[in-house]
Amino acid sequence: MGRSLLAQWRRVAGPTWAALRRRRLAAVPLTTASVLLVITCHALVLTDTGSRLVWALGGVRGDVPLWLVLPRLPLSLFAPAPGLPWWGALAQVIVIFGVAECVLGTVRTAAVSLVVTAAATLFARFLLTLGPGHPLAVPPDEAMLADTGPSAAVVGLLICVGWACRAPLLIYGTVLTFSLECALTSTLSSRAHLGGIAAALLCAAVTCRAHARAATAPPAAAPSSATAPSGRDA
Repeated sequence: MGRSLLAQWRRVAGPTWAALRRRRLAAVPLTTASVLLVITCHALVLTDTGSRLVWALGGVRGDVPLWLVLPRLPLSLFAPAPGLPWWGALAQVIVIFGVAECVLGTVRTAAVSLVVTAAATLFARFLLTLGPGHPLAVPPDEAMLADTGPSAAVVGLLICVGWACRAPLLIYGTVLTFSLECALTSTLSSRAHLGGIAAALLCAAVTCRAHARAATAPPAAAPSSATAPSGRDA
């Protein structure tokens, strides 16, 4: 078990450290921008005008129309979340986004974050339609709480990184942790993570399949010296 943990840790930490050592901050442009957005949003909500601006651009809640929610989703990842201090959101973004960007790449990290966040938000709206007797039902007043923060994206990125790096313990640990959170609490945000987990597993399967195709594709044959044209033939 110890050797397995160490091997999986190296599969995740190795590419991350190599990318940071080779390119430094250029390896994590999305993470750098995300850190600045978290800090900016936190600073803005300390004032009335800034709080209204953050809500207008990234405010997501169960009673907000869907046509308004969708364009707000990208910034909602960095808006303050209920029950999560700003430094907690900052730590999640620095560590999880940074590792994911080094392993998956910038475009893939951004895509997974948005897809999983959208899936969790839509699943939260479905949960609000369930009757009080349903096992996944949430209190009606949960619809009035902001559904913001990076937690859904963090779930998706952890699962995708674990899948891409062949680190199943990271996947199992993430799924188990957030499933226990859902079982032990009845908050909308914790139960919406179930939708995020399902979307993350789908993203991970597609991502790793693409990696597998790239890895198994035969390399292009280099021209041999016997068939390469010489300078006189050109």
